[in-house]
Amino acid sequence: MSGQKWSFAGVDLNTKGWSVIEVPEGIGTVGLRGGNIQIPFQDGKRWMKKRYEERVVMLPMWVRGLDSVTGKVPSGVSLDEQLYENIDFLSRLFGKRGEHTLKRILPDGTEREAMAEVYKQVNFVKSMPGYAKFAVEFLLSDPFFYDINKMQETKQVSNASYEWTHNNPGTAPATDVVITLNGPMESPKLECLGSNLWLQFQGSIGSGESVVINAGDFTCKKGSSNMISAIKHGGDAFWFILESGYNQLRISGASGGSVKLEYYPAYF
Repeated sequence: MSGQKWSFAGVDLNTKGWSVIEVPEGIGTVGLRGGNIQIPFQDGKRWMKKRYEERVVMLPMWVRGLDSVTGKVPSGVSLDEQLYENIDFLSRLFGKRGEHTLKRILPDGTEREAMAEVYKQVNFVKSMPGYAKFAVEFLLSDPFFYDINKMQETKQVSNASYEWTHNNPGTAPATDVVITLNGPMESPKLECLGSNLWLQFQGSIGSGESVVINAGDFTCKKGSSNMISAIKHGGDAFWFILESGYNQLRISGASGGSVKLEYYPAYF
């Protein structure tokens, strides 16, 4: 994982005074929560749909008695004095309560963000004058990192049953999808054919009108009106899911208008 850079709560974790050594835990796919069900008098168990579990990202780091910008010992202080000043700074940073932004910058400059909290104590171990090692364990209640750039796609609906292929560039499913339906449409139904998921707005959308469905927040608005009672869905407890990679989509019930998808791609 060399070449990556990290920051937490807006503070760079790769400086000349302290830096990440490597990432031994928390990069890769996420474990699942839940289990299969045992049925009496049947072999094995019955498969049940599962959810992704929270994850831990561990960052081993070092800290030195050097200025974080210049990489030199500031005038008037000793190597150890600057070391303990840096340790105090990092202790304030990692002692922040609550979730803060953990940013991961890939070697090509791509930025991905997750919300994380430091949930275990951080122990600084001094191994030589002016130098100490430590490890920070971040707990991600939402286990995914997200692209900082929003994915957007708009399709003009040309017939009553319109199909297209949408590519989710993330490595994880996207569930926090905002869907905007622009009329004219009559009870439009959006389907993900590969996973048998569907989402329907049961009502009319006139020409010039829009319905905004936020599948992540479970909200539906037509102008300023709350239209959640007009939403029907099937195939999953989530209103809508875009799997990683290519998704075959279909919208029916439209005599024109357009459909817009917006989300931040999720990554393991």
